[in-house]
Amino acid sequence: MHTMQTESLLAEHCGDQLRLTLNRPDKANAITVGMSERLLVEIRGAGEDTGVRSILLTGAGDRLFSAGVDVREQPEGMDMAAQRERRSRATAALQDAILDCPKPVIVVLNGSAIGGAAMLALLADACVAVDSAELSLPEIDIGIASFSGFAIAAVIGGRAVARDLIQSGRRMTAAEACGKGLIARAVPRAQLAQAAAEIADKLGGKKPAVFADNKRWINRAMKAALAEARDEHARHRAAAAQ
Repeated sequence: MHTMQTESLLAEHCGDQLRLTLNRPDKANAITVGMSERLLVEIRGAGEDTGVRSILLTGAGDRLFSAGVDVREQPEGMDMAAQRERRSRATAALQDAILDCPKPVIVVLNGSAIGGAAMLALLADACVAVDSAELSLPEIDIGIASFSGFAIAAVIGGRAVARDLIQSGRRMTAAEACGKGLIARAVPRAQLAQAAAEIADKLGGKKPAVFADNKRWINRAMKAALAEARDEHARHRAAAAQ
């Protein structure tokens, strides 16, 4: 097993699996721009590495997978508007990396996933969660429209499920999310690692070229919906800047 650790991201090569861990438990594992960019490099690299059959993404600690993007991150040498634009680009690129990676990407929810982190869980090829975890898209409660969140949730779970999550901002339990087909499994914490490994082994054991072709075809509607949502986000940012 080879391990690489930075201040905010842990990457472990365990056999034919790449395990990535968001490593900011003291900051709710909130995802900085730098973390998004490093995750992008890791996922793209694993996609091209013939020794990697599957990728697992989880968070440090036992409370939160992630609180989403770090909106409190201070910009380096730029104003807040430029920082928001950089964050939007990094977030979109990370989402696309998960969708475009030819290998299975499995999100392992060690705790709750909020906002952008919940979107990553929904975009993955599979998501397994500890049974105490919750999913939420609470942007409405902080005065932000969630075009991408709705697009992702609607493609995965349908309009009614997406409308419920987006317009209420409520927290959905892992059991409910599993029942609605948003995640694959919800298990006790003691079983989480084994359940994730089983899913990774099952998906990673498929013929790589066929899995990649299927994934590309499966994600056509998601990519189209996200492109439309991102255009709408861009229009709102432009209007707000005037």
